[in-house]
Amino acid sequence: MNLIPSESLEEDSDAMIAAFTAAESLSETLPKRKTMDKNNYAAVNKEWWEKMAKGDCGFTKPWLNLDVKVFRKIAKGELKNLPEPLNDIYPASILSNVKGRDILCLASGGGQQSAVFALLGANVTVVDIAKGQLEGDKKAAAHYGYKIKTIQGDMSNLSILKDNSFDIAYQAPSMTYVMDVKKVYSEVARVLRSGGLYRADAHNPQAFHFEDWDGKGYRISKPYAVKEQQRSKKEKVLEYRHYLDETFNGLVECGFVIERVEEMPKGLYQSKDDKPGSWGHSLRYIPGIFCILARKK
Repeated sequence: MNLIPSESLEEDSDAMIAAFTAAESLSETLPKRKTMDKNNYAAVNKEWWEKMAKGDCGFTKPWLNLDVKVFRKIAKGELKNLPEPLNDIYPASILSNVKGRDILCLASGGGQQSAVFALLGANVTVVDIAKGQLEGDKKAAAHYGYKIKTIQGDMSNLSILKDNSFDIAYQAPSMTYVMDVKKVYSEVARVLRSGGLYRADAHNPQAFHFEDWDGKGYRISKPYAVKEQQRSKKEKVLEYRHYLDETFNGLVECGFVIERVEEMPKGLYQSKDDKPGSWGHSLRYIPGIFCILARKK
């Protein structure tokens, strides 16, 4: 898939109340499909996330009520436990000392993580496969008044970005949508500067292919060797299991040094109102997401 750049022009990022003008972005039009083309998983998943963006799901709603005062405490390292919705960004240390740094928000469209980094004074570029997601980033930038660059494209192909151009790459929950993690790792390694930090998304390979709630628990029903799944009959999105050796060895082989591994914060994406069989409910039994902090040599 081609990468499509779009840059919104604005005053200096520190001038948060300055007027904002979003430049129009070009878009790649993909033919609509009656059935899923599993040989073109990126296009299938792009269609899914365009649909999610139109449906205004939780991962596609821009954060437009952030308290700028809280960010001053974050920048100083005074907040260890971030309030909602900032607890979605973990570990909190990733937000320290980002002012003036070049940040790549990878597969992180929606106007959420990008808003936090930009309000902390970082120079932010967002890459996401869905144009609808990038509209959220532009909306947040317009709301707060900072400069941002958005690029529509596949995280496995960052060829439009120059080598050694970022200090931090922050990846939102997304790795399960790509077939080969090393393609993503190698691209991130290329665009990061020496000593740059990669906050990589990762998923528990055991939390895959489980059946709906049966009244007592969630039952794993498919062999561990099965790597691809359609999430459900109704959800036309393809997901991939990545084994732990792929996840960790892949980072090392691409020139990273692993510094920290952190599980998703307790209670994240969950509610007391979650019904059995829902994603939030299943997370109580089968934790799926964690992150890895890895530094480029």
